[in-house]
Amino acid sequence: MKKLSIIVPVYNVENWLSRCASSLINQDLDKSEYEIIFVNDGSTDDSFEIAKKYSESYDNIILISQENKRLSAARNAGINKANGKYIWFVDSDDWIEPNIAGQLLKEAEDCGLDVLCFGLNIAFEDGRSNSFGIKNGTDSKVLRGDIFVLKVGMPPAAWCALYRTEYIKKNSLYFMAGVLHEDQEFTPRAYVLAERIKYIPIRAYNYFQRAGSIMKSDRTSKRASDLLKISDSLYAFLLANQDLNTLAKAWILDNIAFIYSQSLAYSSKVKGPIEVYKNKPYYPLKLSSNIRGFNKLKYQIINVSISLYRKIYRLQQVFK
Repeated sequence: MKKLSIIVPVYNVENWLSRCASSLINQDLDKSEYEIIFVNDGSTDDSFEIAKKYSESYDNIILISQENKRLSAARNAGINKANGKYIWFVDSDDWIEPNIAGQLLKEAEDCGLDVLCFGLNIAFEDGRSNSFGIKNGTDSKVLRGDIFVLKVGMPPAAWCALYRTEYIKKNSLYFMAGVLHEDQEFTPRAYVLAERIKYIPIRAYNYFQRAGSIMKSDRTSKRASDLLKISDSLYAFLLANQDLNTLAKAWILDNIAFIYSQSLAYSSKVKGPIEVYKNKPYYPLKLSSNIRGFNKLKYQIINVSISLYRKIYRLQQVFK
């Protein structure tokens, strides 16, 4: 067994894939200790050829190819192929810091973690960058997941963590297929179920925010629909895990409220039907004491009248 599997979905990233691949190769681990799994997701540019060249040059790079099934399916294919003790999800237009994988892996193994999470840098096309960490972002103790999310917080995406492969597979922690915003469905489940999880304030990942990326494209109607599907999925997860502590359940409901309101915001732009929102089992939204200020007011308006909220949102966009 390898120590680490780095899973990299690849789709039409010919301009950035070499930067990503180079960062994964320049690490403080022997090549025999980790594997890089490129999952070509039906690319129509030269991405496959670039990935193929790297796989032919390095014995620890595996290339698998599939028809275009989107990011979630590519990551899931990588999970099924993974032979490492831990998994790290890396997007193919991003990159990781040099000589960082070994440090992270040692921390995860020494502490016997299901999940080790860390911070990131956000890089923009114009050369600007920002650092990002968890809200309570100091070096944390090892905690159970349902306590960790309340005391420490949760990173914004799947690539801000190492995950123990056995833990992922045992709990069927796969990505929801065919949706945008898939991390918003995966990450709460992956964090709250962990028996041992820790945060370290290291900026190990570089997220490249570019205009043509999946998350920066418009696709308003699909975003509205997919976010509602994610709300449904998290609610089903909550019902299936009633042994979670009361505060953790409230935290999941808070996540559902946020994602539901995101869906409503996108739906208001295309004036989609509101009946589908009214008929959800988690509507009216159940708000915990952690919801304050603007978000509390927003959710209260939604609970009074979805139509009113959408009108206010559209008016707000006019004066932005």
